[in-house]
Amino acid sequence: MLSLVRADWLRIRRRWDVWFIVLGIPALALLGYVSGALSSGNMQVQTSGDVPPEFQAQMAAQDAAMRAYAALPYQFPHSIVTTLQGATVWLILAAAFLAASMLGNEFGWGTIRNVVLFRPDRSRYLAVRLAWILALLCVTFLAVAALGAILPAIVRVDPGDPSVLQNVDQNGMGFAPFGPTSPVSLGGALLVAGAMLTIPVAGLALAGLAALKFRSAATGMLGAGIYAAAEGIAAALLMSRATGDLRYIPQMALTTRLAALLGDAQQAAGLSSAGGEYSSPGWVALPPAVGAAIVAAWIGGLIALWFVVLRRADINE
Repeated sequence: MLSLVRADWLRIRRRWDVWFIVLGIPALALLGYVSGALSSGNMQVQTSGDVPPEFQAQMAAQDAAMRAYAALPYQFPHSIVTTLQGATVWLILAAAFLAASMLGNEFGWGTIRNVVLFRPDRSRYLAVRLAWILALLCVTFLAVAALGAILPAIVRVDPGDPSVLQNVDQNGMGFAPFGPTSPVSLGGALLVAGAMLTIPVAGLALAGLAALKFRSAATGMLGAGIYAAAEGIAAALLMSRATGDLRYIPQMALTTRLAALLGDAQQAAGLSSAGGEYSSPGWVALPPAVGAAIVAAWIGGLIALWFVVLRRADINE
């Protein structure tokens, strides 16, 4: 098994696109963080003309709150979540691309074709390839998270006085119900980071399955995108029309459940308040543990289907 792992790494490490992903996404996250940190100090309450003396103290308090609010995302450990949020789309695309390109196109000219044709241990080969794809994704994800932990010590943002956020009208300032009004704990930041990791892993599992089924990287990524869009539309339609226990059905969908899992983690970490983003009339919340189990079942089921599809694959020489 170790020889198979080493042999697969010799193939993977020669791919430039892999290194672009592993090094490029952290670089983009770094640029996004620095840009946001440098601009956060420009937050202030704008006024015009003469301000009556009775309102000057109120305006000063609002200005201090705006500065403290803008600085919160760039203070450790909240900075970990900030960098990951900036790289989420890239991580999802990278995960889907890695899975699709390392599985789909190789039916035509790569190692999977040879495995299907000549080797009886297809499952072992696919398990090794899956391990490498997950390893590359996790290394990239951890690199972005590590940047989020280190950068606050390098790119310093004046935190101001976070306590003033508790003494102003947050609804009038646009903070509630989504914005954090106090520093986030390390445990909360790691909880949100873990929830965010499930999203690219789910994209990896879905794109990889489509690529194996259609034997094409491009078709795999397109199929995964179409499925995610169609599922989201169907879930939204059903959620708006269903009544009673039927309102729980959309919660079984993969993309809906991923969004809810992230929302639950953000609420638990204090990054959003109760209800928040998911307070629409059609939304029916599930316990966080149940939601996490549904996501795990989806990802595990999709990856299990990888092995079913490859085991049944047949190629004419």
